[in-house]
Amino acid sequence: MSLRSKFALFAIVLSVLVAAQGAVSFERERRALVQGVEERALVLVRTLADAAREPIASSRYYLLDAQVRSILTERDAAYARILDDRGRIVADTRPGFVGWSVSGSDRSSTPLSTDGDTLLARASIVVPGRADCLAELALRLGPLRERLARSRVVLLRFALAELGACIAFLALLSFQVLGPVRALTRTLIAASPDGAPAPIRLPGASGPEIRSIARAVDELRVRIAEYQAELVAEERLATIGKMAAEVAHEVRNPLEAISGAAELLSRGDERDEYIEVIRQEVRSLDAYLSGILEFARVGAQGPEASDLSDLVDETAALARPMAKEARIRLRIGGRGGPLPCSVDRSAVKRAIFNLVANAVEAGPSGSEVRLETDADDSTVRLRVIDGGPGLDAAVRERAFEPYFTTKRKGTGLGLALVRRIAESHGGRAYFEDGSPGTTVVLELPKYPTEAADRQREGA
Repeated sequence: MSLRSKFALFAIVLSVLVAAQGAVSFERERRALVQGVEERALVLVRTLADAAREPIASSRYYLLDAQVRSILTERDAAYARILDDRGRIVADTRPGFVGWSVSGSDRSSTPLSTDGDTLLARASIVVPGRADCLAELALRLGPLRERLARSRVVLLRFALAELGACIAFLALLSFQVLGPVRALTRTLIAASPDGAPAPIRLPGASGPEIRSIARAVDELRVRIAEYQAELVAEERLATIGKMAAEVAHEVRNPLEAISGAAELLSRGDERDEYIEVIRQEVRSLDAYLSGILEFARVGAQGPEASDLSDLVDETAALARPMAKEARIRLRIGGRGGPLPCSVDRSAVKRAIFNLVANAVEAGPSGSEVRLETDADDSTVRLRVIDGGPGLDAAVRERAFEPYFTTKRKGTGLGLALVRRIAESHGGRAYFEDGSPGTTVVLELPKYPTEAADRQREGA
């Protein structure tokens, strides 16, 4: 779950909690207010019942009138009345009700009940020797409901204010965290692994914590760039050292042979034979040094618009004498039509020649080497398939390494040069399964691509 989703989920949960808190607070206050009104009504009606006991016992009902009227001084009082044991109203704050008889359905013994907008409270008046009389008090509920409405509004405003403050805090947090984090992420994604690390630019409202993280990331990127430069330098030194050792080893053997042949030549015996030895070793040394120079010279010339089919045809023409001498047939096939690419022509032809030469050397006499070309929207490729026994997995794994060879007189630079030429053009060289012999694929970027052609046609 993303940080934005977590913030949104937190806001939803917070809204639910604030709403629940407001509802619980309102219900608690409502119950407290209702309970307070009910307790007050019961206290008042019981006080009235106690005060009316003596006048009823002495039948001095005229004293009850003053007692019930005193109730009207209480807040929210609607009316008060006293009923005798026969259900007749003997005192009432409302004029015209004295002397009326109340039916049994209206003489409920329930201490509390509601009747529309009034709360009715009742208390029995116990008079010895007589049936119980009844004191009844009615309080208006309108003020209570108005107070509850005001409390509801206050709680709602408080909940909205609390929710607004939380949302504002989340928005500020998002502004100071999410925006800078996105900017930091975009900078890291857009950073080139080969270029110098550009400083991370954050929005002005970024928090100090995010700025600390950005500084730490900047320092880390600088250190990584320094480590990469050191590794590249060390790798170059190691390559130079390895190349120097290989060159010294490969040059020493021909020089020793030349030195020995020259020593024997000075004695005058078998002069022609020793001269031929010197010539062969000089040619071997020249071929080895030429391979090193080619390996170091990759990319020296600029690319130009070319056709891979033409490069294959030209290289095959150069390789046919070598193949004919080895009694190997060269067969060119694959996709017809142009295979456009932008390459260093001489370098790619050297790569193709090396692949063909390896295939000719690997195949037995009478076999054939197939050169097959094809392409897709973005790539052109050449497959060189020989008729040899193939290579095992261990040899394939190291075959493209410089100086690795299984040949007695090989330099180990042929396939390494092919891969380096391919990669210098943004392509690749690799082995492919599926044929009895060995299949090596040279893959190069197509230029222009068919997708670009379709875009231009649709424009």
